[in-house]
Amino acid sequence: MARLWQAYAVAFFALIAVYFLLPDGLVADIGYLVIGLSCVVAILAGVAIHRPTSPTPWYLMAAGQAAWVVGDAFYTVEQHSSDPVTFPALSDVPYLASYPLAAVGVLLLIRAQHRPRDLAGLVDSLIVAAGIGLLSWAFIAHPILEHSALTGLDSIVALAYPAGDILILALLLRLMTGQSSWTPSFRLLVAAVLSILAADTGFVSALGESSYTPWLGFLWLASYVLWGTAALHPDMMNLAVPSLRTPTAFSGRRMIVLSAVMMLPVVLFLAHEALGLHVHMGTLVIGAAVLSWLVMARMACAIREIRLTTRQRDELHEDLFRRATQDEVTSLVNRPSFVRFIGSALERGVRDEEKSALIVIEVSGTGEVAQRHGHFYRDAVLSEIARRLEGAVERDDCVACIGPHQFGILIDRLGPETDLARSAQHLLAACRTAVSINGQPTSLSAYAGVAVSADGSTDPEVLLRDATLAAASARPSGHGGVEFFDASLRDELTQRNEIEAGLREALRTGQLEVYYQPILAVGAVVLNGYEALVRWNRPGHGLVPPDSFIPIAEKSDLICELDRWVLRQATGQLAAWTRADPLRCVALTVSVNVSGRNLATGSIVDDVIEALRVTGLEPAQLTLEITETVLVDVPRATAQMSALRRLGVSISIDDFGTGYTSIGQLGQLPADAIKVDRSLVSSDKEGARELLTLIVQAGHASGLLVVAEGIERPDQLATVTDLRYDSAQGYLLGRPQPASDENRPGLLLTDAQSR
Repeated sequence: MARLWQAYAVAFFALIAVYFLLPDGLVADIGYLVIGLSCVVAILAGVAIHRPTSPTPWYLMAAGQAAWVVGDAFYTVEQHSSDPVTFPALSDVPYLASYPLAAVGVLLLIRAQHRPRDLAGLVDSLIVAAGIGLLSWAFIAHPILEHSALTGLDSIVALAYPAGDILILALLLRLMTGQSSWTPSFRLLVAAVLSILAADTGFVSALGESSYTPWLGFLWLASYVLWGTAALHPDMMNLAVPSLRTPTAFSGRRMIVLSAVMMLPVVLFLAHEALGLHVHMGTLVIGAAVLSWLVMARMACAIREIRLTTRQRDELHEDLFRRATQDEVTSLVNRPSFVRFIGSALERGVRDEEKSALIVIEVSGTGEVAQRHGHFYRDAVLSEIARRLEGAVERDDCVACIGPHQFGILIDRLGPETDLARSAQHLLAACRTAVSINGQPTSLSAYAGVAVSADGSTDPEVLLRDATLAAASARPSGHGGVEFFDASLRDELTQRNEIEAGLREALRTGQLEVYYQPILAVGAVVLNGYEALVRWNRPGHGLVPPDSFIPIAEKSDLICELDRWVLRQATGQLAAWTRADPLRCVALTVSVNVSGRNLATGSIVDDVIEALRVTGLEPAQLTLEITETVLVDVPRATAQMSALRRLGVSISIDDFGTGYTSIGQLGQLPADAIKVDRSLVSSDKEGARELLTLIVQAGHASGLLVVAEGIERPDQLATVTDLRYDSAQGYLLGRPQPASDENRPGLLLTDAQSR
C-alpha cells in the first residue's frame, strides 16, 4: 500500500498517453472521463487509507474534482450534440462550481494547522498572488475584455476560470508557509494547480478559435492524476498536522522572490517600450499600486516584528538582570550584587573621607520551619522578614539576602548621630517579632554583627567577612544579640585560621593522638571502658589542650573529619586490645564524642558502619557521646541516634544538665545512658546533692545508665556512690593516657583501683 501512489501515477499517465493515441470518438471520451473519475476515487481512497486528522478538506477537494468531471461529461454531450456549441454553456456551471469547493478544502487545511497569527506570511502570499494576477490580467483578462466577440456574461465566465486558479494557488502559497519542508504531497498539489492554471489560461486565450491545441487536454488530465497522486501519498496526512513554526521570518530567499514579483510592473513596462509588447498602461498602474500597497503592509509587518523582537529582547534582558541581581525567595539584592554595592560605597568613602557600616543578621529557626511546615512556609517567613527589614531601614540603606538565612544591611554613610547599636537592635526586633504560620505565631531568633570600614580598605569581601564573623560571635556574647567587629575578633579570626590550617596539617602528617580515660563502675571499682579523647602534639607548641582547637574545628566541617579519624583510631585500638586479651577486654567499651555538625550532615551512620567493618569491633563495644544541646540545635539528631542504636551501638547524652532537656523527656530519648556534667558533680551549692539524686532516680526510672564525670575528690566519689550512680569518670579515677604498652587495660585498671 505504501507504493500505491506510484502505481496510480504510472498507470494513469500511461492511460493519458493511450488517450492521445485513440481517434476522436466514444472510446476516447470514455477514457477521458475514466481518468477524471480516478482522481475522485484516489482522493477518497487516500483518506480511507491514511486517515488524516482532518479529512473534511480532502472530501471537499474530491467534491471539486467530481464537479469538474461532471462538467467534462456535459461538455462531451455538448460536443456530440447537433446544436452548435456556445459559450458559456451548461458545462461551465459544474466547472466553475469546482473552484470554490477546492478553495474551501485548501483553506480548511490551513486552518487545521492551528498556526500562530502570521500576518507577514499572509501578506507575502498576497504579494505573490498579486504578481500572478497582474500577469493574468495583462495577458488574459484585459485581452478578453477587449475581444469584440464576447459579451458581458461571456467575459465574466471567461475571467472566472483563471481567477479561480489564482485563488487556489494563492491559498496553496499560504499553506506553504506552514510547512517545515515541501513534502511530496504538497509538491504534487502545487503541480496539479499549476497544470490546471496553465490549461485554463490557454483555454481562455483561445476563445473564439475553431479548435483547441491537444496540450490543453494533456494539462487538464495531468491535473487529475497529480491531484489523485497527492491524496494517495502517505505524506498527505501531514498537511493538516498542527504547525509548530513561529511566524514567518523575512529570509533572504523570501526577499528574492518578493523582489522579483515587485519588479514585474517595471519589466512589463520595459517590454512594452523596448519590444513592443502590448500591455495596457492602466493595468500596469493599478498592478504597481496594489503591489506597492502590499509591500508597505509587509514593511509594517517587518517593523512590527522588529518591535516585538526588541520588546522580547528587553524583557529577556530585564529577566536575566533580575535573576542575576535579586534573590529568588525574598526579591532582595543577592550576594554578588551586594558585594558590588559594598565595593562602590567603600571607594566612595575613601574619596569623600567618610565611613560605611555593614550589619549582618543571622536568623535562626528557619530550618525548623521548613521541617515542620515545608519549604513554602520557610520561604514565606524569609520573605516576611525581608519586607520588615526593608521597612526598618533608611531610604538610602541597601538590604540584601546574602545566605540561606542571612541578611545584610549596608549603611552607605555614617553620620555623627548614627547609633549602630540601636539600629542593629531595631533590625533584630523586626526579625524576632512572631510570624504567623497557619494561624500559629512562630518566633525566630536573630543575631547581628556590625563592621565599620577602616584603614582605607576598599575590599568588600573583607568588610562582609568581618560583619559575618561578628554575627557568628553574637550568639554566645550576651550583648543583646549584637556584636561589633574589633581587634579582638580580628585576632580571633587570625588564630582560628591558623588553627584550622594546623589541624588539617595534623590530620595529614599524624600529629594527632588518642588518649584514653577509664570509666569505672561505682562501688566495685571495675573497669567498664574508656573515653577516647583526642590530643594534638603541635610542633613548636607542645601538647595542645582540646579546648583550644575543638571549638574552632566545630565551626567548620573539619570537625567531621576529626570525628571520623578519632572513631577509626578508638575502635581499632579497642579491637586490638580485645584480640590480645579477650577475657579481660570483651566486656569493655570505648566512648567517642560526636559533634552536632557531624549528626547534621547525615554521614555519621555510614562512618560508624565503615569503622566497625574495618576494625572488626563489635557494635556493643562502641558508645557514641552526644552533647545534650545537640538535641535542640540539630533537628535530625534524634533520627540519626535511633539509626545508630539499631546497629547495636550505644548512645550516651554527654554534659547532661547543661542543656534544655527536661527530666520528663528522658523516657523519650533514643539513648542508653546519660553522663552528668562535671559542673553539677563538683557543685557545693545548696541543693546540689538533691539535684544529683533527682537525676539518677529519673535516669534509672527511664531505663538509662547514669554516669558521673569530673570526679576529682574522694568526697565526690563518695557522693555518687551513695546515690547509686552506675559509673564514674575523672582525674581521681584515672587521667587520660595514650595507648602505649605500659598502659594496657589491665595496668590502667590497677592504677584506678590503687586510687
